Amino acid sequence: MIDEKLIEELREYLKDHYTPQDDFEAFGCACLAEDELPDYSDDSAEIGYNDLAEEKLPDDSYDSEEIDYCRSSSIGSYHEYSNNGAAISKKIKPFRDISDDATEYIKKNRKPGGFAHALDKKRKEKELTPAELYKRANIDRRQYSRLMGPEGRHPSKNTVISFALALRLTRGEFDEFLQTAGYSLSNTSSRDVCIMFCIEKGHYDIDKVNAVLFAVGIEPLSRDSG
Repeated sequence: MIDEKLIEELREYLKDHYTPQDDFEAFGCACLAEDELPDYSDDSAEIGYNDLAEEKLPDDSYDSEEIDYCRSSSIGSYHEYSNNGAAISKKIKPFRDISDDATEYIKKNRKPGGFAHALDKKRKEKELTPAELYKRANIDRRQYSRLMGPEGRHPSKNTVISFALALRLTRGEFDEFLQTAGYSLSNTSSRDVCIMFCIEKGHYDIDKVNAVLFAVGIEPLSRDSG
C-alpha cells in the first residue's frame, strides 16, 4: 500500500513542476503578443489597413524582402514595426514543421552505438544478468531479445523509461539514457513529471512507480510485448 504522505508530496510536486501543453502554448502566445505587438494605449483609434499601406518603407531600407502589410496579426504570422510605424509581416514556422525538425535533429544526434549498446553497457556496469534486467523492468523476454538482437527494434519511450528505472539511474544518467533512443522527460507530460518525482525520491521499483501513478489517476507504465 502506498503511503498517503508520498501521494500528497507527489501532488504538490505536480503543482510546482507540471506545465500543461495548452498553458505552455498560451504562455508562448502571450509572450509573443507582449514582445512583438505595438502599444496602442495612446491612440484614440486602431491604425487601419490603408494607414499602414501609405507608410511603406523606402526601397533601400530592407534587403529585397517582400513586405506584406496586414490589417492585424493572424495565425502563422506576426508583425514587426519600423520607426515610422509601418508594419512588416513576419512568418512563424508552423508547429508541424518544428516537430519534424526536432525529429530530424534527434535522429542526427543519437548517441553512437544506439540504444541496445547503451543498455548493454549499463547492464554490465550494474552487474545484472539480462534476465535480472528485463524482469526488473517488467519487460517481456521476447521484447528484450528483439531490442538486443540483429533486428535492433527501436524501443518505445515506455520501454526506455522502464529499463532506466530498472537500472536505478540518477536523474542525469536517466536523461542521457533516454536520449540514446531519442526521448526525454518533459514537464508538459504529467506522467513524465511523476517519473521525475520518483527518481528524485529514489523510488525505482516498477510496481511501486505504477502504484504511485495509479494513485494520482495517471496511466501506469505498461508491459510491452510487441
